Amino acid sequence: MQLAIGDVVRDRTDMELATVAGVAGQVGDDNLVVLQLSGGELRRVKPYDLEVVGRRPKMTTTGRSLVALACMGIAVIAGLLGCQAASRGGWLLSVLTGFGSYSAVMALLQLYLRITGPRRIRI
Repeated sequence: MQLAIGDVVRDRTDMELATVAGVAGQVGDDNLVVLQLSGGELRRVKPYDLEVVGRRPKMTTTGRSLVALACMGIAVIAGLLGCQAASRGGWLLSVLTGFGSYSAVMALLQLYLRITGPRRIRI
């Protein structure tokens, strides 16, 4: 299971909602996760007793928005250039080449967002 600090989880023993506050350490072979309950109380539980309810979203910064906008523009230009380069091969080849060029640039954006996204802790 992968958790990040701030994720909302449900403890299966009493079905109470809490947020992940950190990793407490080990007891034997099991790691313990520290949960912060609604009243501010902290509780240590085993990770297999947790069910992930929601992920903490990473706030979109101005820099990430500008990178996404620039990649979108580059992807559209790459798609148009791909369509133009394959225009002699027929309309189907032209459309597929344009879509492939657009998808290649957007896949690079997704890879960038995945690498720079929030870290998950494997427990």
